[in-house]
Amino acid sequence: MAGGSPTAFLLWSILACLFYCFLIFHLWNYDRFKCVRWSQGDRRPGAFKRVMTYTYIATLTLLVIFGAAFTYLKFKEGDILLLTGEMIWTPLELYSPAHKKWVLPLLFALSVAWACELITHLEELTFWLFLQNQGPRSRVWFDSWEFKLWLWGSMVAILGMPTTTLVARKQLDTCLAWILFVGSTASTCETLGFLFVLFRFPAFIRKVKDDGAAPNIIVRLVYSYQLNCGRIAFRFVFSIPLLVLGIDGAQGSHPINMSPFWPDFLLMLGAVGSFVSSGITLLVFFPRSLISELGYTITSPITAVAAKTSTVPHTEFQQTSGPRPEPLLAEKRAPSFLQRPSRSSTDSEQEPSPNYDPEGVANAGRPHSYDGHVPAQVWDSNGVPTPCTDEAPSPARYIFDHRSKCLVRPHSDGHSLGLDPYIRRFRSPIDIDDIDDPYNSA
Repeated sequence: MAGGSPTAFLLWSILACLFYCFLIFHLWNYDRFKCVRWSQGDRRPGAFKRVMTYTYIATLTLLVIFGAAFTYLKFKEGDILLLTGEMIWTPLELYSPAHKKWVLPLLFALSVAWACELITHLEELTFWLFLQNQGPRSRVWFDSWEFKLWLWGSMVAILGMPTTTLVARKQLDTCLAWILFVGSTASTCETLGFLFVLFRFPAFIRKVKDDGAAPNIIVRLVYSYQLNCGRIAFRFVFSIPLLVLGIDGAQGSHPINMSPFWPDFLLMLGAVGSFVSSGITLLVFFPRSLISELGYTITSPITAVAAKTSTVPHTEFQQTSGPRPEPLLAEKRAPSFLQRPSRSSTDSEQEPSPNYDPEGVANAGRPHSYDGHVPAQVWDSNGVPTPCTDEAPSPARYIFDHRSKCLVRPHSDGHSLGLDPYIRRFRSPIDIDDIDDPYNSA
């Protein structure tokens, strides 16, 4: 297997370096590199997210090293002329001793990087399966079969890829072919498994919405779903071409690898697919919220209705209010998300404002509304306080949620307000809280 020109590997190294710069830029704007510190202080997730973060960064670091060094060796060795008069790139076995001694360490670096990449994407696959399989009785992630599947799969990947390099090290060209074959086969299997997750994702989002999830949770889930659709497409662009090169290089007469066109074409396709999908993974694992960074927050339409009552008389407000829902609005965050509306001098004497719960230290320990602890104060769709009784549930009732800081509509049955804590606290597939008891977690 002598396929692959220096230009093709140059594209790998250029994309790897550019993406590493983007990684630094993104993590700095995400949380000023707090996610890469072993002691994160104010962040709730424990060692699991740090392990996944280091695994992801290790993948990119090793790819930068492999791409840059292998490209340098390829250009230094150049090509050779066969007896048939055909020019091919110098096989790895024919490298000069000064260069050949670096080939095997670079192949080990490639195999470890691929193993870390398999661990990263397997974690996301098993986590989405875990969320979609959550039933009435919430399970703990670290006790679930999905976590055990990821754990065993990670052990196989981190041991299998370097072992493949170790076993095939005698023939360096064949060793590279086996790395491509084993790694791309595992990546293709993971990608095929993710198609099952994507197929169930729309129904999963509808179920979470029906359970009364806050708007920001729905937005995160939809955002992750759309990004994963693109990521899976580029994962196939990455794994299929390298699988073809691996199969051809591990057996037969290597017609594809000996071609002047196909090796470069397939390697470049794999490079584009690899780093585009890795970029999408970065956005899924470390999602930035420009709304929060700019000091805004998403509010429900009822919040805008409550604000409208501060300037419009109540009778006029009832006439202008229609049954048609209004879109979500973005409002500037104030010290208290729902403040007592200010009235004009005439209205303030006649009509009291809704008694919204203020935020503060006193309410910090108050149970979450999605846990089934409904506050006593409830508002209808017009922002008017209504009695809160379980005997007479109403689909038009709203409750103030202290975690999402907005008025939310309870579950459609009026009684079941339990939203799975992993979904309620969802931020990213690796940002998982250390929840020991899902029902006693606030």
